[in-house]
Amino acid sequence: MSNLLLEIGTEEIPAGYIVPALKQMEELFAGQIKKTRLCFESIHTTGTPRRLVLFVSGLPQNQEDIVQEIKGPSAKVAFDASGAPTKASVGFASSQGVKAEEMIVKDTPKGKYCFAVKEIEGKKIFDLLPEMLTSVITSINFPKSMRWKSDKLYFARPIRTILALFDKEVVNLELNGLKAGRRTSGHQFMSDNAIDILEADYTTYKERLKSEKVIVEMDERRDIIRGEINSLLSVYGTTLDDEQLLEEVANLVEFPGSVKCSFDEEFLAIPSEVVETSMKDHQRYFPVKDKDGKLLPEFIVITDRGPGDGEIIRKGNERVLRARLADANFFWDEDKKITLHDRLKDLEGVVFHEDIGSYHDRWKRIGDLAKFIAEILDFTPDRLELVKRASRLCKADLLTEMVGEFPKLQGIMGREYALVQGEDEEVARSIAEHYLPRYADDVLPETGIGTILSLADKFDLIASCFAAGLIPSGSQDPYGLRRQSQGIIRILEAKDLRVSLIEVIQKSFFEIPDYLPREQFDDFIKLSQDKESLTTVAKIRSGIDSIKVYGQIVDFFKDRIYNMYIERGYRYDIIESVMKVGFGNISNLLCRLEVITKLSKTPIWQNLVAVVDRTFNIGKNCTIHGEVNEELLEKEEERKLWAVYKKEKEGLLAYVPTGRYEELSFAYNEAFEKPVHDFFENVFVNVEDEKIKDNRLLLVKKVNELYVENIANLSFIVEHDR
Repeated sequence: MSNLLLEIGTEEIPAGYIVPALKQMEELFAGQIKKTRLCFESIHTTGTPRRLVLFVSGLPQNQEDIVQEIKGPSAKVAFDASGAPTKASVGFASSQGVKAEEMIVKDTPKGKYCFAVKEIEGKKIFDLLPEMLTSVITSINFPKSMRWKSDKLYFARPIRTILALFDKEVVNLELNGLKAGRRTSGHQFMSDNAIDILEADYTTYKERLKSEKVIVEMDERRDIIRGEINSLLSVYGTTLDDEQLLEEVANLVEFPGSVKCSFDEEFLAIPSEVVETSMKDHQRYFPVKDKDGKLLPEFIVITDRGPGDGEIIRKGNERVLRARLADANFFWDEDKKITLHDRLKDLEGVVFHEDIGSYHDRWKRIGDLAKFIAEILDFTPDRLELVKRASRLCKADLLTEMVGEFPKLQGIMGREYALVQGEDEEVARSIAEHYLPRYADDVLPETGIGTILSLADKFDLIASCFAAGLIPSGSQDPYGLRRQSQGIIRILEAKDLRVSLIEVIQKSFFEIPDYLPREQFDDFIKLSQDKESLTTVAKIRSGIDSIKVYGQIVDFFKDRIYNMYIERGYRYDIIESVMKVGFGNISNLLCRLEVITKLSKTPIWQNLVAVVDRTFNIGKNCTIHGEVNEELLEKEEERKLWAVYKKEKEGLLAYVPTGRYEELSFAYNEAFEKPVHDFFENVFVNVEDEKIKDNRLLLVKKVNELYVENIANLSFIVEHDR
């Protein structure tokens, strides 16, 4: 078996491009292997800012020989009455390079047909590699690409060398006028030597590069950086705590070294988040903190020149950071001269989106939503005033110089300016917290006001974007609405807030200008439930159907809830059965989901599903309402079922307010398993007498609703799991 080594030598590639490009290289080459009927033992990719590497082991020398059968004319057409080949069969055989008498006849679903049998000799993989590797290199996608020398090749950065070896042979590859060879280069600053790689042996290749100051393995560079940083931090009793920055920095260097630097203590008067952002975002420095998490006037620089020249590097980077922090200190002092409240009027000139309005419009809607949610949660009048104050100030820091320089500090700077301007501490904290969570695993708001403000901000953003037609599609979600909805669900779930998701969606929807006003809301809800009436609803706001938009928002949340719990490992049919009962109260939904999941692993599961399923399938045909007429109960089994229902109903419903769904399930199964079974064995429901039939349907429906309206509709459990 043979090996392949490919190195694409480039000018410096952005750190964030490298890992996705390597993943694509692996997938693209695996696809070429499949396409060309080859096999391999393993594929390994790695890279640095100046090279992308693919190593494949266990490749064969040749493709396998194959026998190919090509369908030709039917036997009736191919041979005459005497069995001799006709012109049709001779012509077909000639086109395939075989003799007519060598064709075989096979039965097919359409009758007997002739087949030309061709033995195709496998090609040498060495001859296939140029086309395969060209396809791989030219198919890699980058967020932004460059072109040079001609219009034919786009890549993240100009390609300067291509090393392509199949065992000891150079692959005959030429790309954009550049021929592949066996030569690569060492470190751009620390090595003047060109390196000739004699064969596709990855260990030798890796060691040769290391001798010329290039650590080609990403994991190895990452471990070196982590080890050096932790060694420097050990005197403070701390360790590296930013894996994301480590990942980025590891792909900025080929031969890492670390240098500890310092800055003037006077800059610690600036909020620590500003200092850290100046270090990380602008310079990729690692801040130094003590064991209590307090920022110290020191930082760590990772160089691309190993551990040498430490003093020169230290002075240069200290000078750079000093200038950055001086600018930040100036912004901090200037911003404090204008209060957040005084900035509010200027938010009218900051447009969020032309179809959504300004940030001034947004904070007003956020304030109304926040008040609505706070009232649901029984906030006192004093705390409602704090909610109002926080909602007014939550976007004001967008006008500060600091946020203009460091956009990721929005909210954080609002908190800091609010504190120095004497605002209530919880109000100040809520300004920062209303952006939380910012991503899937981010922390949640801690304060009550911050929690409400976060919900209001996210609900308004989703409703506004849907109203403006900015709906997520495929991978496109420019306003992060999926992330915002996930944040809402996480908050409602973790905080156990008894807030109706549907009610807040409705409130956020009719807060949008030009949509349904509040006084029309009841009619709107009735119409939204009557599909036949939808065509009668007037279209408003540039012809957009408001009911349609509202339905899209609800469906969007349903999909996000479903997908979140699928990702957590819950069964899809159990999720569906629970959501059919309702998904407005997220914490209640999760409680029911966990109970049904637990019950699915107990001995009562099969019987419980059968009771709910059988009663649902019959009861759904009931068209009447009201109470069961006892005088129409003719059979003993239906009278017993009705008696059990009357006896057990109040006791079963008593479990619901406190969420004791597991106890309800066991009690329901114990009470109804036998009488329901006996009913269906001995009572014919669909009798000719309409009154008796409807009465029996109503009885079955009521038995079913005791469970289905409170926990889950188990008729959605898939058959093979019963």
